This record gives sequence, C-alpha cells and structure tokens, in this order.
Amino acid sequence: MQLLPLIPLSLLALLSCSVAALPSQSTFHPHADALSTTLVDKLSEDSDYTTLLRLLQRARLIPTLNRLNGSTFFAPTNDAIHRDASLSRLSSIIGDNVNEQLRQELFYHLLNYTVVLPKDHNILVTKTLHFPHDHSGPPSQDPPPSPPWLPIPGGALGNEPQRLRVAGRNGQVYVGVDAFGKGGAKVVKGPIDAGNGLLAGIDSILAVPPSLANLVSTHPSTSYFHRILTPAVISRLNETAELTLFVPVDTAWNALHPIEKLYLESEFAANDLTRIFEMHAVVKHGVKWSESFDPAINLTTLDGRQLNVVTASNKTLVSDAELVEPDIYASNGVLHTISSLLIPEGALQLTPEKFLLTLNCTNFISMIHSVNLTHLINDTDAEYTILAPQDDVISAYGDEQLPEKGTDDLKRLLKYHFLPGRWTPKALRDGLLIETKLDEPGLAGKPQVLEASISRHSKRQAQVVASISFGGASTIGNPIEINNTVIYFISRPLFPPGNSLQVALPTLNFSSFLAAIFSADLADTIKTSPRTTLLVPHNDAFKRLGLLVSAHLLSASATTDLESVVLHHVIDDVVYARDLQNSTARTYPTLEGSDLHVEHTGTGSITFTPSGGWAGLNSEVIPMNLLSETGAVHELSDIFIPRSVQLTVGKLAKAAKGTTMTNLIIKAGMEWILNGTAPPVESPWGQKGVSGTGWTLLCPSDDAFKKVNLTRLYSDRAVMQLIVGQHLLNTPTSVDVSGTPNNNRPLRFRDPDTYETLISPESNYRDVVFRESDNGEVVVGIKNARGTGGKTDWAKVTGWGRATTGGGTGGVIQIDRLLVPYEPPLWMEYGVPVVVAIFGVLAIGLFFMCVRKIWRLDRTEATYEPIGKAMAKVPSSTASAAAENVKSFIAGGFGGVCAVLVGHPFDLTKTRLQTALPGTYTGGLDVIKKTLARDGPSGLYRGVVPPLLGVTPIFALSFWAYDSSKRLILSITPNRTDSTLSTGELAAAGFLSAVPTTLVTAPVERAKVLLQVQGQGAPGTQYKGVFDVIGHLYKEGGIRSIFRGTFATLARDGPGSAAYFAAYEVTKKALAPANASSSDLNIGQVILAGGTAGVAMWSIAIPPDVLKSRLQSAPTGTYSGIIDCARKTIATDGVKALWKGFGPAMARAFPANAATFLGVEATRKIMDNSAATSTVPSKKKTKVYSRSLSASEIARNAKAFDTWCSHQGCEEVAFSDLPSDFKEYVDSVFNTRGRLPAEWVNEVRTSDDFVAFIAKAHKECPGLFSGASSAKNDCRLLDDMKIVFSAWERLQRMRPESKDKVSEADFVSNVYERLRSSALRESTYRAKWSISLPQPFLHPQLRTHSLRILNAKSVVPDCAVFVPERVIRRLSLAADSAFKQLRRSKFTGSATRGGESFACQSTPCVQLPHTPGFQFVSSFWEDKKPVHSMLEDAYRQNRMSTAAAVRHLHSLHVKAPVFGLVWSDGSVRAHVDWYDSKGQGPPIVRSALFPGPHHNDGGDECHVHEWNLYSPAGIIEMFLLIRNIDYWTTNGFVECIEAGIADLLDSVLLKGCSYQPWKRVGNFRSTHVKNAQAAENSSSQPSAHTPVAQNTRSRRCRGSQT
Repeated sequence: MQLLPLIPLSLLALLSCSVAALPSQSTFHPHADALSTTLVDKLSEDSDYTTLLRLLQRARLIPTLNRLNGSTFFAPTNDAIHRDASLSRLSSIIGDNVNEQLRQELFYHLLNYTVVLPKDHNILVTKTLHFPHDHSGPPSQDPPPSPPWLPIPGGALGNEPQRLRVAGRNGQVYVGVDAFGKGGAKVVKGPIDAGNGLLAGIDSILAVPPSLANLVSTHPSTSYFHRILTPAVISRLNETAELTLFVPVDTAWNALHPIEKLYLESEFAANDLTRIFEMHAVVKHGVKWSESFDPAINLTTLDGRQLNVVTASNKTLVSDAELVEPDIYASNGVLHTISSLLIPEGALQLTPEKFLLTLNCTNFISMIHSVNLTHLINDTDAEYTILAPQDDVISAYGDEQLPEKGTDDLKRLLKYHFLPGRWTPKALRDGLLIETKLDEPGLAGKPQVLEASISRHSKRQAQVVASISFGGASTIGNPIEINNTVIYFISRPLFPPGNSLQVALPTLNFSSFLAAIFSADLADTIKTSPRTTLLVPHNDAFKRLGLLVSAHLLSASATTDLESVVLHHVIDDVVYARDLQNSTARTYPTLEGSDLHVEHTGTGSITFTPSGGWAGLNSEVIPMNLLSETGAVHELSDIFIPRSVQLTVGKLAKAAKGTTMTNLIIKAGMEWILNGTAPPVESPWGQKGVSGTGWTLLCPSDDAFKKVNLTRLYSDRAVMQLIVGQHLLNTPTSVDVSGTPNNNRPLRFRDPDTYETLISPESNYRDVVFRESDNGEVVVGIKNARGTGGKTDWAKVTGWGRATTGGGTGGVIQIDRLLVPYEPPLWMEYGVPVVVAIFGVLAIGLFFMCVRKIWRLDRTEATYEPIGKAMAKVPSSTASAAAENVKSFIAGGFGGVCAVLVGHPFDLTKTRLQTALPGTYTGGLDVIKKTLARDGPSGLYRGVVPPLLGVTPIFALSFWAYDSSKRLILSITPNRTDSTLSTGELAAAGFLSAVPTTLVTAPVERAKVLLQVQGQGAPGTQYKGVFDVIGHLYKEGGIRSIFRGTFATLARDGPGSAAYFAAYEVTKKALAPANASSSDLNIGQVILAGGTAGVAMWSIAIPPDVLKSRLQSAPTGTYSGIIDCARKTIATDGVKALWKGFGPAMARAFPANAATFLGVEATRKIMDNSAATSTVPSKKKTKVYSRSLSASEIARNAKAFDTWCSHQGCEEVAFSDLPSDFKEYVDSVFNTRGRLPAEWVNEVRTSDDFVAFIAKAHKECPGLFSGASSAKNDCRLLDDMKIVFSAWERLQRMRPESKDKVSEADFVSNVYERLRSSALRESTYRAKWSISLPQPFLHPQLRTHSLRILNAKSVVPDCAVFVPERVIRRLSLAADSAFKQLRRSKFTGSATRGGESFACQSTPCVQLPHTPGFQFVSSFWEDKKPVHSMLEDAYRQNRMSTAAAVRHLHSLHVKAPVFGLVWSDGSVRAHVDWYDSKGQGPPIVRSALFPGPHHNDGGDECHVHEWNLYSPAGIIEMFLLIRNIDYWTTNGFVECIEAGIADLLDSVLLKGCSYQPWKRVGNFRSTHVKNAQAAENSSSQPSAHTPVAQNTRSRRCRGSQT
C-alpha cells in the first residue's frame, strides 16, 4: 500500500508468528457478544469519539472491539484526531480496500488486556496489538489473509508486539512516554469500564514507532549519527528486522580525531561508516530490550565483536560505554543511546584520503574514486609522496582542461601525482628525478619520472628550504607527514609528459630541427620509438653548421642524409640529466645505428661527439630534462653528423650553386677534389708528392662566370688547372675558431688569416688572405697581389660548409667572384729576399766583432787587502757564494739571449720542416724563401718572444743546476782521490741540470712552437703574441695544456744536456794549452768549444725534438703521449720522419751555442772586471773559501765533529767521572722509581686498553710502582698517564714495520710534542730556537776545511728547556739586579762592542730577549727521523747545543750540569754535560752518556741506556724523566744559578776580575799559498798560544742568528 509522507510509520518484512507469542495478553473470547456492554457501546455513547468510530469502521475493527474481553483502549478524542491529521487523512485513502496502515495505527492504541493505570513516578511497559510488518509493497486489492478484525502476529520484532509505556506524572496519566516517563498523550477522559475492557480517552494520537532509520533521524541525541549515515546504512536500518542498535550520543563523536570526523562527514566514508554501523548493531533472534541486560549479557555485533553488557549500581555499561537512554522503540528493533563509541583502538586508521578530504582536496579524492585508485590513498603501510591539488586549484582548470572522470587519461594523470617513497624536503635535491606510479608504455612499462626543484638559503648557520616545486608546479605551504605518507599541495595539476615532439614544440629555438624532422617524415618514428632520448640542436646550430651543409641536407636529393642526421640525434635509451652528469665517459647507441660518445670537459660542461663529421666536431649538451612519454629531450649547441653521411666537396659545391666550378674541376682532370680522395699517383699532382685529401675549395657561384668566356677557358686545360689550383687551399689539420661553441668551418676567417693554395709552391704570390670589414663581411683575396685594379684578386665570402672526407678537414667556401692568379714583376719576387739575407749576415758579423772586443779586456781575479798588522799574511775572499750565483744567473741569461738572436731563424726553419704536411717544403732553403716572401724579414723571428722571455730563467737554471749537480756528485763520493769529475760524471751532472729547467722550457717551447707553425697552412696570425698563446691554452685545457710535452722536452733536454756539458768541458780541456786553465782560452777556442757542444747535443736530440714539436703543435686529442706520437709518426711518415729538421738543427747548433758560451764568458769577464776596479789591488792573491758548514752538517760528519770538539775543548767521558757535587742533582733527575701507585694495576677502571697498558708497564718494570706511593688518588697523575697512553698508542701505529711512511714531523706531533707539552709545566720550552755556538780554542795550524767547521756560529736544537723569566726576574729586572750591575761594570765590556757585549753574552740564544737580562737553558733535545742510523747524528748535534750552554754557564760562574735527550727510532738516550775548569785556562766541556738506572750498583759504564718508547714502561719512564727535568729547572738549577751569579758579582765588582766572553763571533781565515803542504810546515805560522786572527768587522748578536 502507498505510505503518506506525513505518517511516521515503518513497515518491515519477516512477519511470522502467532498470537500465542503474547503470553501476557488475554485470548479472544468467543462469547463476547453476550456481554451487556462493549467498548463500541461506550464509544458510541460519547460524542468525543465520533471521529474515532468512523476510523474503526473504516478499518473494520468494530467486530474486533466487540470480541475483545478484558482489553484496554487508549481512545483519541475528536480534538486529538483533528489536531493530528494523520489518521483522518489515512481514512480518506482511495483505492486501499484493506486499510492495513490505519488498522495498525489503531492496534497500537489497543491492549489485549486490562491494565491498572500507574500513579506518579511509576512507568508501566505494556504490549499492544500492533505487530510491525513490512508493508513496503503496493496496496493489495485482495482481501486480507485473515479476518480483518484480528491482528496478524509475527513481524519485525521477532514475534513480539510493539511496546507502549504508560506513566503517572503530576497526578496525571500519560500514555506513550519515553524510558524516563517524559512526553506521551495525557489521559483526559475516563478510564471507563466498558464491560469488555477499559476505555481511556487521550488528548493526542499515539504515534506508531517508526523504523530505526526514521527514529535516528528524529531523535535529538543522535543527530550526528543521522548526518553521517550513507544510503546503504539507512537501507539496512530500514530493512533489517530484530535489530538492536547502540547509537553513541552526539557528544560521544568528539572522541574521534578531527580529521576522522571530517572524513566521516564526506561522501567517501561509506566503508568506514558501514564498519561503524556494524560495530554498534546486534541482530539476533529477538530484540534485546533493556530488561535483558540485568544482570549481564554478551552480545555479538554484526562485525563479530563481543559486547559485554553489565548492569550494576543503577547504571548499565555496554563494554566501556554507559547506557544513556534505553529502549527507544522502533518498528524493526530497538535503539539504545550510549555515552561513547564502541570502536576498538586502531579500527579506524587515519589514511591519507581522510587528510586530503579535510584539507580541501575533495575534488582530487573524487577523481581518484572515479578511476578506482583508492588503494593509493588508503594504504597506510606503503610509503608514498602525494602531490595533491586542492579544490580551488582544480576548479580554476574547469572540466574542459581535465580528463573526464573514470577515463584512462584521468587515471594516467592521477598516477603522475603519486611518488613511491617518503620524499621529505630533507631528502630532496635540486634537479632530482623521482619515479612516479605512472608506468609508461613508451618507457617499456617502467615508471615515468618527475623533476623536483628545491632552493635553500642560509639562516643562522642552517640551511632553510625556500621553495619546492615538482614538474614546474610550486608547492603551497608546508608538507604534511602522515605515518608513511608525505603530502605536498601543488599550485596546479601535473599533466604527464607528451611525446617528444609535443615536449619540444613550445621551445621556439628548436623550430629548425623540428622542421627537419617533419621534412624527413620521421615524426611518427620519433613519437612512437620507446625508451629514446631526443637531442635537439637550437636554431643557431644550423647557422654554425654552415649554409652549404644546411642547404645540402634540406635539398630533395639528400633525403637519406637528412634522415641519418635526424636519427643520429635520437639515443636508443633513456638518458636523464643525472646520467649525463654522473658518467665521465660513455657511449650511447642511436636510432641511426652508430654511437655517440659523451665526455666531461675541464670547464664542467658535457659534450657529445658524433660517430662521423670532422675532427673536433662535438656538441655541448644542455641537460634540460624535458621529459616525454618515451624518455627525455635535451638541448644541443651543434648538430651531429653521423659517419654514414659523407659530405664531399662535390656535394657542398652543388649546394653552393657552383655547377660551373664543378665542371671546371672535372674538365681540368681534378675529380679527386670533388670526391675527397688523394690525387692519383699517375696525375701531375701525384707525381709532385701531393698526397693530402683535406682541401678547401673557394667556389665561385655560377653568377661569377657570367663575364667569363667558358668556351675559351674550357679549351685550355693548363689555365683551368691554374685557376682551380688558385681556389684550392691546403687545409690545416686543426682549425680553431674562437668565440663559437664548436668549430664547423673549413677554415678560420679572422683578419688577416693566410693560407697556401695548391699552386703556392710555384710562386710566392699564390697564397690567399682573409680580411674582415667593419660591417662584418669577410673577403678573401690573393696575398700581395698588385696591379689588377682590385677586380680579380678578391671576392666576398657568402657561405661555407665543411666536408667530412679527408679526416674531416676541408670543405667549400662560397664566394661571389672568380680569383685570377697573380703574376708579380721579377724585381719584387727576388729583390727583397736578397736584401734581407745581406742584412742578416752583416748583423751577425757585427755581433761577433763586439764579442771579440769585450773578450780582450783584462780580467784579473778580485782580491781583498788584509786588515791589521798582525794579519799581513791573511788575505780576504774574492766573492761570496751569493755573488757567484748572481753572476751565473746574469751570464747565463745573456748567453741565452745571444743564442736566441743567432739561432732563432734556424730553429724556425727546423720546426716548420718538422710539423708541415708532406710536400709543403722542399727543404730548409725553401722554408726561408717562402717565409721571407710571405712575412718579410720579421717572419724569420716569428715566435722569438717566448724564448727571449724564457732564456734568462732557462739558462740561469741550467748553469746553476749543472754546478749544483757537480757538487752533488762530489758530496756522494767523499772518498774520491781527485776532485776532477770524469766525463761520465760531467754527463750525469748535465742530465740532472735538465730536470729543473724543463719546468720553464716546456711552456716556453709550447708557445714558441705554436707561434712558429703559423703561416704554413694554418692561419697566418692565429695568435697575436705569446700572452695570447698562453691565455688561449689555459682556456683550452688549463695548466695541463700549457705544459703539454713536458716529458718529451725532458726526453730531449736530458740526454742533450748530458752531451752538451760533457762535450763543452772535454773540448775546453783539449783546447787548453799545457799548464793553463780552461779560463785562459781565447775567443776562437771558446767558439769552437761552444759550437762543438751544440752539435753534440743536437746530434742525439733531434728525434725527441721532432716528437716534442708534434705533440705541442697538434690539436688536443691527436696524441695520448710521446709513445703514441712516435708510433703514429713512424706509421705515417716512416722512421726518417724522426730526423726531420736535422739540417737546420745542425746549422743552428754551432753558431747558436757558440754565441751562448761567448755571451756567458763575455758577461762574466765584464762583471769580474767591474768588481776588480772597486777593490784595492793586493800584492798577494787570495784563495776564495766556500761557505761555513752548518751545525747539522758538522754533526753528520764524524770527522768534522771531532775537529769541532778538539777546538772547543769537548771530550766524552764515563758517567762515573761526574763530579761529586753534581751526583745528587743528576740522580734526582734520572730517578723515576716508585712514582706510580701499585694499586693502579688492579683498581684503575677507565678503559680495558689503558688497564692493559698499566699492567704491562708493571710487568716490564715493577720498580715504577710503589705501594707506599701517595699518588693513588692523584687525578692529575692519572690524566698524565692517559696522555702517555695516547702517545704510546699513536707510536704503535708508526712502528718501523708499518706500511705507512712516517716522517720526523709525524713523530714530533704524535709522540714527542704530546709528552713534552704535558710534562713541562713549570719551565719554558722553545722549539727550533737558535743557540749561539761557543768561541773555539784555536790551534796553530788550521786547514781550510777546519776553518769551514769553526766558522759555524749557531745550532738549532729541536727543543730547549729554559728557566722561566718570572723565576729569575730579580736577577735581571730589579734596579740593583746582578745583570744591571754587571752590565755597567767596566770589567764586562761596553755595550757598543757588538758580540762581546754583556747583554749578548748573558743569553745562550742568538736572538736577544726583548727585555735585556739573563737566560738559562737546563736541557736540550734533538729528534731525528725514526731510523736508528740517525741516532749518532742527533747525539753529536745535541752535544754542540749542550756545549754552548755549558760554556755559557762557565762564563757566569754557574756550576750546574746540562741534560741532553736524543730521540730516534722510538728510543731515547740521555747525556749529562758539565765543565771542568783548571786554573785560568780554558774550560773542558765533558759529556757522559747515561748508562742506566743501576749505574750506582757497579754496572757496565760502557753500556748506553736507551728508553724504548714502544714499551709501556719505557715511555712512562721517559715522561717521568721529563717531569724531573722540569722540576730541576725551576728548583735546583735556579739555586745553582743564583749561587753562580753571586760569585760572578763578587769576582767582577769586588775583586776586579774581567769577564770572559764565550760566544762565537767573527770569521776565521787562513793564508793561501800555492803549496798547501809547505804552508802547514812553514815557520811563519802563529805560535801555539797565538789565536788565529778574526775579522774585526763583527756583527751584533741580535743580527747573527742563522
């Protein structure tokens, strides 16, 4: 039947029950008719029930009322019915002959038993005759299945009738109240006993409980639940019978996460809402009203969970929720409201979808649902990064710009917004390509990628993200991280890339190449080829490619070539920018079939090299990462030419509209030019030796021949060959075009580039030169052409193209005129070279005349006048070593200048012969002739600037290195009997001299060669000068390019210099007269010796010189090294090519090197004469002695050290010779016993390694530990031992057997310094501090070598331990201090006496203190490289330091020992030094090595004790020894100082004794005589007690530090 919308009725199915299901209801009585009165009678009697009676008649319930016995009828009055029009309207339903709905409404007012109406606060639950059924079907025209006056049992409540509550409230009775007795219809009439039942009139109609769906929608506390219900859940609420529903009240939903709530309110929460409904719904046999909850019951929800319902303490708990309102009746069940949700923890997960919905991305979610991609936003386990456009972004695009919902295009677009993985801002890098969920068929099913861009800026020393974009779409706001998902909000939707052409089309700069693709009909191929990378040259690349090449490729006859070129730009693989940037060298296949090679340049750019084209053809790639559905698109600077495309001169000439010129070439029999091949052997050009294939054709257009009589021209083959030869240029192997990304020209057109033609050997006026006008036009003309009126000797360049044949050299240059060969007058052709030759001969003759004049000047060796009467026989030295070095530098530089001026024309001739193409020159004279004709006299000196700039350092280094090498050879052969070097040793010194000079020679030779080869087919002025060369080379390849050929230069100069110097020395010796010095040679002999040396050098240096010249002049990449150069040279030109230029080299060798030695000798002679005029002549010549030996040099030579000790009064003694006064001091310093607590062995708990270290030390030396030690709790000592342990650990890694090389600096920083800095706490130590050596006590006879030893003035120990200034401040700074008293005393010498001043003598240091005063050193240390062979050297040098300190103490009357430590090879030795003074004689400085801690027990004094630092006990003992020295320095040593200074004061001030200075000052000299042995035995020597004289010009101590 039809339901009215205003009737709150719910009819459910599943009706099957019987009246027997009503146990509390009386059965119908068959004898009801016998009753006197009935309910109908009472209703009829009362006029307030007339409307009700009509409804009862309509519903055919009058018989039912009459048959009832013991019933209760809550009858609505007329007013009640009229107030609620539902029943009255129901009675007027037309076509319903059953009136079932009306009947059920009336049954709900009728009870089958009589009730006693409750009083106040009582609630009575009754059961009506209303059995809810499903009446959702259309009304039936058939009679009901049972008499209409009987109710139909069964229904949606499980055979239970609907319930009705009656309650008493405020003295009234209400019917239809809620569980709390509120609401309902008031009983306004009766109750009246009607005989067969109770009649009570009510003031309103009782509403039949609706279905649960309608009930939820109307109940005030379930409004939120109703708001979020989906149609599917509502349908289930309407259709499910016997349903017990627990609905949380509105406030209970606040427990959900706000995101979850917003998600539930969306249209996409159907699944979650269904789950929530099933968690709160129970469907079992029978409805579960609240009376069944007492005391407890377990219910199973629709999702299978158990609900534990417990009633206790006046409340009912449903699981964790409290029952708020029970038993809200419904037609298909019952509704209970609860206080909280019955959702277990984790049942509802916060998925990305929920967040997206709440963050204004509903359109995005809607599209995802339409294409069934919800798993991407609901999977909480997988890691994803979602790029989500918000609703306003999608709305701005509209439906027309986005694919329709549910389509595959939309699915592709949405997948492009999902990135596998969590890409947080920290994980992003600028330019990073990230894979998406979009699997592209064009990528062979692999994921499409998306480029991320991120910029950061520094803020408070931290990197802060400034902006992020994906695929060009900027992100809005900060990203949101949800479990495994990161969400970015983007400013626009991301569209998947299209095909390669669609991606490249918006870039206007790609239009030319795209047009070529469509012209070659390759668009579909490129679009559909999977996994490809398109490299697109920009439009400027076609301009650089050349007009003629472009014209050829776009011509109708070159379709195949164009297809090959285009497909050569398509890599058969996906190559992204990161692949290009990360691969240093790799080859990629192309669709054309050949490969591309990628390389990284030194400037950071990336270049591709094609398979074909010409030498140097490459293209810089600009990684753009223009993504396509098949790969990527990148930009190129230039076009690739594959090896399958052969661009011949003939093809380019055709593109240049040079048909006439082509016919001219063919008729002249020169077809080989058009084909790019070498001329046939039988042709005239083949017989002349012309073998090159790379030619550049100057091709006049057909219009240039309009005024030429072609018939006449074609008839004269010789003229045709002459004209073709004039237009055919010899192309250099490398063409450098600066200012362009790539060199695609056949030649360079810069003003004034000059090139030879095919007929240039026939005349000096066949070369062509290019000029550039102010408006940028380029013209080409015949060089030096005169007399033609400018009509036929020049033409304008209108186009060009480079050929790929002949190794990629040559091509076609289109010109607008025909160049007619020029024939000059005879006087111009031959006059100029003759004049230049005569001028050169005169210049060389004048040079040698000047040298001869200088040579004859007197050269007397400089001498010095002796000083002082007693020194009458002692001469001065002639010059210092520094002056000699300056002379060598200047003389060598001037000699080099002379060599360059004389030999450069020869060198230029040699270089051009070595580097020119075969057939370019017939010989050296041909080179000179062509050079003079082309460039004039200045051409012979082209490239002269680099050698002129380099000769000074080169020759200075060479001669200096030669002298140094000779000294080196002498030093490593100390036992030689003759100081004269053999020829082999001279050669070795010469070879070594080439090593340092190569550092200057190599770059100079590189620049010189490049300048020299200009004009022989390469552009005439390729470089403007030497600085232009260096700058260009640096830009090309950095320092490596400038120094190219360094090894080849050394290969030439090493053996060459060996022969050079050896030959010079041998020749000089052979030419020198008997009993004469080689310095007495005349000019002719010097010329002969120098020339012979040059010839000897170049006789063996030519092959490496050829290789060097080719290496340094070849384009980059031609040769990989000197071996490769030799192999290719021999393979190409034969072994004889290694001797190219031998004639010019030999011609240059003699005069150039003769000039070199003449310049050197003449310059030395001038400088010697100048020095001689500035001195007073001496009657006796003096001998110049070498410099003094340093202290380290003396220490390394045992004999030298013995000499020094013998003159210093130093001797080594036994330790037992130590004075008794010093034994207590020395024992206290060397005593390290019992310094560590024995408890440490078991109680120290810092680290296992340290415990083992202490335990091992205890095992090695138990005496170090003492149970009585008070240092058990000394934290400072424990820290010290940790430092010692750290130093010991580092030392273990530097053991001799370690593979790592260990230097002295490593030992100092890791071991020596750590021990020193931590142990020396009170005293002051200084590292590498210069100490003055003492004045020697001289003997009567001194050799020269002894003077070199005794002239040493200072020694530099590695460490000196000083008494702190604060400790002895009272001795120096007080007004009446001992220092100031002694300084003022006349017995200590005035302050103006330099080295003998008391201020200088009071300190052992070379450098005076800033505030004058005493300085004292208690100990010196010397450390050498960790090899045991250096230990003796260190000991000797340390003794020199301690001897100085002892002599200093002796001069100040201080009696105290000085300690020395010698460190080497992980071991340490110690020695003690003191002085023994006998009377007034000089003191004896004694030194004793420490024999060991048991020396007092009668041990072997020959034994030398060594502390092994590799041993834990040894290194601990050494640390404690240093601590003892530190304590001694500031305590016992200071006491000795104070006592000594007091004794000195008494001696000087009271007794008037003079102070004896001790420091070494001045220089010692010895008389030079011809016979050294006679000098030693001469009676004229000083007596035994007469000291050798000193130079009276002594320096101040402050400046004497070495």
